[in-house]
Amino acid sequence: MPVFKVLHFPHVLLRKPSTPVEKFTPGLKQFAADMIETMNAYEGIGLAAPQVGILKRLIVVDVRPYFENTSLKEWHGTYTYTLDGKNTELPSPIILVNPAIVSKTEEITFPFDGCLSFPGVERGQTTRWKNIVLEAKDVDGRKIRIESDGILSICLQHEMDHLEGVLFIDRVQGKVSEDEVVADIEDHDSDASTRRRFKKMKLVDARAQKLDFL
Repeated sequence: MPVFKVLHFPHVLLRKPSTPVEKFTPGLKQFAADMIETMNAYEGIGLAAPQVGILKRLIVVDVRPYFENTSLKEWHGTYTYTLDGKNTELPSPIILVNPAIVSKTEEITFPFDGCLSFPGVERGQTTRWKNIVLEAKDVDGRKIRIESDGILSICLQHEMDHLEGVLFIDRVQGKVSEDEVVADIEDHDSDASTRRRFKKMKLVDARAQKLDFL
């Protein structure tokens, strides 16, 4: 499976809203699998389709690294996952098509926010909702409902922001200099070890793929 190139800020597509997925095709399943492969290759816990240049409402999330870290236990939180009306085990990773937050309460500060589209940028304190209820579909068109109040909630909000062209620096507490952000990203991308890693990954442009769900 290919590993897609993740777009870095200030790429113009990161600021554009996405449109709903209307075709549930084999290509959609393959694209979602490639998104997961990409997220894992970049060592992330979430990725949205716009981050690889595809302006469709699809995200993938895998918060297992947080659940396995006991030092972050205060952020593990609770969650329920319902598939077609039946409570079931939370899949890892999670694929969500056309997700929408239908309920949210209690603003909090999350201190560790970051983004694969902002490598080298460490300005983590963001304002988020603690409790959310989310509805979506899976790649087969089945209905999903998630209720969460921990890291899963935070990660879902972060990735869903991408679908609206909203970036995590928009949520950061305090003033953020975009020039400084760009400089941090450029420093990261120019690092020799980073360049070797990306070269080894043999990145593919998702926009060059034939995607039958567009």
